[in-house]
Amino acid sequence: MTDKRPLRRAMKELRLNMDPDTKIRADKAICREFCSSAYYESCEMLLLYVSGDIEVGTGEILDTALADGKNVLCPRCISGTNEMRFYRIESTDDLEPGHYGILEPKAYCPEVNAGCGSVCIVPALCFDRRGHRLGFGKGFYDRFLSGYEGISVGLCYDICIAENVCEEEHDVPVDAVITESGMILTNKNREDWSANG
Repeated sequence: MTDKRPLRRAMKELRLNMDPDTKIRADKAICREFCSSAYYESCEMLLLYVSGDIEVGTGEILDTALADGKNVLCPRCISGTNEMRFYRIESTDDLEPGHYGILEPKAYCPEVNAGCGSVCIVPALCFDRRGHRLGFGKGFYDRFLSGYEGISVGLCYDICIAENVCEEEHDVPVDAVITESGMILTNKNREDWSANG
């Protein structure tokens, strides 16, 4: 098994040291890039994480998707496991602090099993250009993506694109990565979901 701890520490340090104004500008650029993409335009359901402090901010994507009438699903961690499930929200009022202090759907939100026709926005500390990711070490998205049949799109800052993220047997690469500089297509077999429309 590859020791990912040094890369994880380095990427956390990069993110912690980001200038706040630079982060805000990058978050806005990433939001614009995603919301103008064919992935966003074509999806019936959007699976979207609610961002923490050092993650790429998803607040604008969330607001845009709700305003556009998208079916927005957010994750909730399942107590006692490293698994998560997705629940539909109608507004940000449907969120409350959950595991690790991150906002999660409230108990009354309906669980939805999303598959084909959906897009899952995937967080990570870093990605490489093949779509392999280095997560935060809990394995939530590794487990979820292993059985997910929709399109997966990673959000990442330019400074956190790595030359190579060592992959392991259970790793599932994303179909595309979006940074403040644009989109990186990682899976050319999805021509019907090409970012060129």
